[in-house]
Amino acid sequence: MRHQRKTKLGLLPLAAVSLALLAALAVGCDKDQSSADRASDQTAAAGEFVNVRCPIMGSALDLANVPDNLTREYKGEKVAFCCGGCPLAWDALTDEQKDAKLAEVSD
Repeated sequence: MRHQRKTKLGLLPLAAVSLALLAALAVGCDKDQSSADRASDQTAAAGEFVNVRCPIMGSALDLANVPDNLTREYKGEKVAFCCGGCPLAWDALTDEQKDAKLAEVSD
């Protein structure tokens, strides 16, 4: 019985991350802006954020128009996200997972 309880408790962090990622997918992302518009906006805001794509979904970001609710501060740097579910998914990750995600989407 004791072993079963430890196993169930060990699955809680995994379940939390899974639920956060599902929430990000369910909310979806805004893809209406043209690629040319995104590129020019990104150039203007490139220095403000550590990433150029969403670390959760991998989608391109309109860095000039990222609202505060779609950002997080991480290790002294500002991280941008594409949609409302992504910051929640980010919050559920470990620092090691966050570092790996940022490495994939930084320029």
